[in-house]
Amino acid sequence: MKNLIAIILFKFLLSLSFYSYAEEPIIKPEKPDIQQWSYSGIDGKYDKEQLRRGLQVYQEKCQSCHGMKYLEFYQLTDSDGPSFTSEEAKLIAEGYVFTDTDDMGQPIERQGTLTDYFPSPYLNSQEASYLNNGKEPVDLTYITKSRGYERGLPQSFFDVFIPYNEHGSDYVYALLTGYPESTGENDMYVFNRYYPGGLIAMNKQLHDGDIVYKENVNGINVMPETAEQYAKDVTAFLAWAADPYMKSRAEKGWVVLGYLSVLLILLLILKIIKNKLKAIQ
Repeated sequence: MKNLIAIILFKFLLSLSFYSYAEEPIIKPEKPDIQQWSYSGIDGKYDKEQLRRGLQVYQEKCQSCHGMKYLEFYQLTDSDGPSFTSEEAKLIAEGYVFTDTDDMGQPIERQGTLTDYFPSPYLNSQEASYLNNGKEPVDLTYITKSRGYERGLPQSFFDVFIPYNEHGSDYVYALLTGYPESTGENDMYVFNRYYPGGLIAMNKQLHDGDIVYKENVNGINVMPETAEQYAKDVTAFLAWAADPYMKSRAEKGWVVLGYLSVLLILLLILKIIKNKLKAIQ
C-alpha cells in the first residue's frame, strides 16, 4: 500500500513539473505585415523588371547556399515571367557548371544549357548538412508555397472571397527583413522576429547597398538599393518560380467561366422556350 501511495505521489509531482515546464514563456513569432504584390488578386500579374532584379538578388545572395532544382533555365524566357530572350537565358545558364559524362562514360564538366535546372551548390545532401551545422538548406523553388502564417479572423474569412494567396510571399519577405540591425557574423543562430522560436540558423543576408542593380536609365539606378527592396524583389522572383504559369492559368480560367456562363444562358433560354411551347399546347 505504501508503495502504491509513493508511486501515485511521484506521478503527481512529475505531472506538476511538466505543467510548469509547459507554462514557461515561448518566443512567439510576429505576424508578417501584408505587402503589396503586383501578382496579388484576380487580375494580378508578375512585374518583369522586378523578376529580373529578383533573379540578380538570388544569384548574388542566395544561390551560394540554396538551390532551385525544379526551375529550368528555359522558363526564364516565359512571356509571363522575366521574359529574357533565348540568348539572354542561354548566357545565364552558361554561367553555371554541371558535372556530366562523355561518350566514353568518363566524368566531365560542362556549361549549363536551357534544358538544365538551377543547380544545388552542394554535391549531395550530406555535404549540405555538414557545411551548415547539420541542417541542409531548403530548396527555394516552392518556398513561397510551402511557407505561410495564420492570418486570423476576419482576414482569413475574406481571403476566400478576395482571394488572397500571398501568405507565403509575405512570410518570406518578413523573414528576410526580420533581423536586428546588427548580428554576429559567426553566430550559429541569430534572432529573427518572424521565425518560429525566434532563432534561425541563417544569418542576415541583405544589407543596404550590397547589390548594384543592372536595370538603370541613362546610367542612373531607378530602384532603391536597400535591404527591403532586395527582399521584395527576390521574394517576387521566388513566387514566380513557384507558380510560373499563374497568369496563363488565370486567363484559361476566365475563358472556361465565360464558356460556362454562355452555356447556362442558352440552357435557360431553351427552358423558357420549352415552357412556352407547353403552355401553347
